[in-house]
Amino acid sequence: MLITGWLLLQLLSPASQAHERLLRDARSAQARFESVRRMHLPRDWSRGLGGSGACGTRIGRYCYWYDSTESPPVAEPSEIGDARAKLLAVLDSAAARSPEDAWLVGQRTRYLIEAGRPDAAATAARDCRAERWWCAALEGLALHIAEQYAAADSVYAVALRAMPVAQRCAWLDLRLLVSDRLRRELDRASCDERAALADRLWTLSQPLWSTRGNDLRTEHFARLTMATILPRSASAHGMVWGDDSRELLLRYGWAEWFTRYESEYGVYFSATITGHDREPSYFFFPDAQSIRSMPPLRPDAWHFRDPIARTRYAPRHVKGLRELRHVLARFPRRDSTLVAVAFQLRDSSLARDSIGAYLAGYRRSELRLGEARDGGLWMMIPNDTMIASIEVRGATTKRAERARYTIDPLPHTGGWSLSDLLLFDPTRGYSGGDAVRAFPEAIVDARVSARSALGVLWEIESPAPSQPVGMSLTVEPLHVGFARRIATRLHLARELAPVRLRWQSVVQRSREGQSVTLRLPPTARGRYRVILTVEPPGGPSLSASREIDVDR
Repeated sequence: MLITGWLLLQLLSPASQAHERLLRDARSAQARFESVRRMHLPRDWSRGLGGSGACGTRIGRYCYWYDSTESPPVAEPSEIGDARAKLLAVLDSAAARSPEDAWLVGQRTRYLIEAGRPDAAATAARDCRAERWWCAALEGLALHIAEQYAAADSVYAVALRAMPVAQRCAWLDLRLLVSDRLRRELDRASCDERAALADRLWTLSQPLWSTRGNDLRTEHFARLTMATILPRSASAHGMVWGDDSRELLLRYGWAEWFTRYESEYGVYFSATITGHDREPSYFFFPDAQSIRSMPPLRPDAWHFRDPIARTRYAPRHVKGLRELRHVLARFPRRDSTLVAVAFQLRDSSLARDSIGAYLAGYRRSELRLGEARDGGLWMMIPNDTMIASIEVRGATTKRAERARYTIDPLPHTGGWSLSDLLLFDPTRGYSGGDAVRAFPEAIVDARVSARSALGVLWEIESPAPSQPVGMSLTVEPLHVGFARRIATRLHLARELAPVRLRWQSVVQRSREGQSVTLRLPPTARGRYRVILTVEPPGGPSLSASREIDVDR
């Protein structure tokens, strides 16, 4: 009789009370799992607080450091995996009964991702019946983890449109991540202006423009999503969520594996939980004075390996990133410019991989991508300022090399235009003609020997054929060391005099490739600049230059 009465009371209880009990049981199960996790975490005596020997950044209660050791994750004990599976069973059941509960669907998505099941997490997010923006954000998180960046970008766009205006403004605010200069610029911007500036900054900072979808942007939104999941739940660190927890997550991402460091204080043991991010991670924001207009960016504007960077990101689809050794040259094509590239790989493992090479250009908020074809890497672009990105990536190793910087339009005067100079090895068979054909023989690293001949090639565009022009080629030293200057004064060494050539030429066609072969003095050493000057009839001169390093 008592049992029957209890069942009757349950049947007559309000739905809200049943939901509260369901939620309470799920919260208890989640807290138990995190307690089991902390109990069984692998010990790592070298990684406790202070074990690294330094604290790169202090954020409230947390010490963050990045030592670039690229340590592989420590295998998770089976006890933790078993406990997570039991928790997921509870969350699956609870979410099926209350699909409108934001906390339940958030935790279910989170732990499915932890279990290495991002596709199931995306499905769980699609089954969500909570607020539209939240369900879309959870799906975007799962798609980002699954490396489906274009799809994640689209879903996060849906989430941004559906969320309240104030929250959307907060999600598009990057002031926590940028330098002081850019932060002051964003301080003066309205919410709509910040959104436009954020779009430009995300494009400039995207690791590889050859990746479909902006994975750095979806990483930021994924962090914001995770920062909404974690506050009302137990943590692996065993610490209460706070503003410092949120800042640490937004700047550096969430920990994907943990270790435990135990230190002894008298008769007591103190355990410190260390969260480990993916490695290697990089700093992708460029060092720009402003992003209100297209900023002029040098190749060294990106400091990937800055150990004290304000924010870091480890792309899942890129296991290593280096600067690309390359040479880029612009060739006039009337109102357009042909950009051609030759490169040499630094990474030996990438050199053994099946690679894809890409040349991308960003101009007036439009991104164009070209892939290597017919044995060459080139792109036809308007004769305008743009940011070029040369990218090479391996299919198996997932390693990549990249160079990115601003290129300016070629100068035109009276219908005349001069290309960049291309240096090549004349002993390898190239004898002139189409400049683009010379790229397989191009000197990529700008290092030449004083004992070898040096080929210099260019293209000149004229308003009409059979035009006479004056030409001069100068090779001048840039830096003469102190010891060399003293030796020259004491007549112990010859002065490093420039090499100069001057001649008259007739441009037979409206566009013509020309070249010369020269030899440097046997004593030439150090940094030199090769300068070509063209003097068209009745107009100002045009010049192009290229720097070289001369050794023995």
